Amino acid sequence: MKYEIARPLIKSGDLLAFSHRGWSSFYDFKVQMVRMFTRSRYSHVATAYVGMNRVWVIEAVVPEIRMIPLSNALPFDLVPMDAPWNPATEEAAISLIGRPKDKAARYSEWQAVLGGIGKLKPGADNLWMCAETAWYFAHLDGIDLGEKIYPSEIVQAAALRPGGCIIPVEA
Repeated sequence: MKYEIARPLIKSGDLLAFSHRGWSSFYDFKVQMVRMFTRSRYSHVATAYVGMNRVWVIEAVVPEIRMIPLSNALPFDLVPMDAPWNPATEEAAISLIGRPKDKAARYSEWQAVLGGIGKLKPGADNLWMCAETAWYFAHLDGIDLGEKIYPSEIVQAAALRPGGCIIPVEA
């Protein structure tokens, strides 16, 4: 589906899934290792946020949690969540963005490893990884995405919910 058609359908709390295909840097190598380790086409997940007349991505990336326009993150797969995106969820999501550096919510590769082996406790510290943030926001909205917290498992759990689906979105 083209982005201009998908854009009005996207709601705060929807899951966004990304595939990374590059091999030109050490970062690319690490991302591809995640995909191979998890045997998934997905290397990254994030949460949609609709506000200020824009659709945004809230995501954990090196070095922190950030919010960017979704139009700058094409292509992606959209997994509608029918999330209530309650005020507490929005407050938690926004509070992780733009903190002073001494209190910043930071990205952690170690969190990604813990998520992959099932030992992650979401929100237990100030270290985050992509699937943990998506899982955490869904959890705050009362949505169960299971115990395995890494991109492919989050996408699968979300897509298997009643009425769930995966919609490829391109530029």
